[in-house]
Amino acid sequence: MPSIKKESVDNATIWTLRNNKGNELKINDCGARIVSMRFCDKSYTNRFIVKDDAANAVKVDGGADFANVPWNAEQLTEGLKLSAEVNGKSVSVIYSLSNDNEISIKFESTGASDISVSPIFSAEALPESKFRAGQKGAEWEKFADEKTYPVTEPAEVEMELGMFGYDLGCPIDYLDAGLKNGAFVFCESASIELIVYSTQDEIHAKAVDGGFSVGTSGSASGQVVYMLKNRR
Repeated sequence: MPSIKKESVDNATIWTLRNNKGNELKINDCGARIVSMRFCDKSYTNRFIVKDDAANAVKVDGGADFANVPWNAEQLTEGLKLSAEVNGKSVSVIYSLSNDNEISIKFESTGASDISVSPIFSAEALPESKFRAGQKGAEWEKFADEKTYPVTEPAEVEMELGMFGYDLGCPIDYLDAGLKNGAFVFCESASIELIVYSTQDEIHAKAVDGGFSVGTSGSASGQVVYMLKNRR
């Protein structure tokens, strides 16, 4: 499981999850949002593939109430748990980073009807990336205005040592947790593939300023996994 450290930056706490390959996921306790994801490309050059953007905050029922408050943090064996309560709604999110570069975001809420997770990925780090929905027969396409795709087909994962689900101590079980194929993103110039799995019902994909987002919505509890592959 990842090593975890924390530091104070501009009146917030930044938590860094680091796996045994040296890749790092940074989380800001304000909004429980992803700050960055460092990943090594085919040339062994670090690429910061997630933009530092306020939109990376976990959204509750589409509002910004939870995006602008500090969340309580707790280190777990599997990763970092963040929790907050606003207006009678309580939400907890667990971020994990596996040694096979799987980012797990597991969430649960009381009093809310929908949790959405939509990290913004950097076009500078992943230029000219193409998107394909998870359904069989879907075609590759460029990111454009927001599109919504149903998530219906069970996850198809080639199990490898170090992946969640392979190790009984890890927090993901692809087959029994209800994870389904959500989306595929490929950046040919960096030979980096991003595979998205989700227990939720929808994937939202769109181009944004300086990048693109691929996220989920559809329930108040569940899990989304962003798996990074370096296709050398």
